[in-house]
Amino acid sequence: MRRTAVAMACAALTVGVGCGGDDENADTTPTAPVPTVPEPAQSDTAPAPDTTATEPAPVEPAPQPDPAPVEPEPDPGGAVAPGPPPDSPENDIPPPAGSPAEEFEKLCDANPEACG
Repeated sequence: MRRTAVAMACAALTVGVGCGGDDENADTTPTAPVPTVPEPAQSDTAPAPDTTATEPAPVEPAPQPDPAPVEPEPDPGGAVAPGPPPDSPENDIPPPAGSPAEEFEKLCDANPEACG
C-alpha cells in the first residue's frame, strides 16, 4: 500500500505541474539577459605616443610635370633685308651730337698725330 500511495503522489505531482491555467506557451523557454560591454571612457587628452612603432615607410616624391613644349622660331620667309652699311673711312657716319665719339672725332681732326 505504501508503494501505491507513493506512486499516486508522484503521479499527482506530475499531472499538477503539467497542468496550468496561465496563457503562456509551454514550448517557450525564458531567455537569459544579453551581457553588454561597457564603452571605454573618453578623455580630453591625446593618447600616449606609441614608442614601439618602427620607422615610417619612405614616401616617393610626386612626379614632376612634363616641361612645356618648345615653340619653333618662325621662319622669316626669305632673305633678311640688309642693314645700313658699316661706318668706315669710305662711309663716314657722324656720331650723335654731344656724344663722347663726337668729342673724339673733333680731337682727331684738330690733332691727327694724336689719333695715329
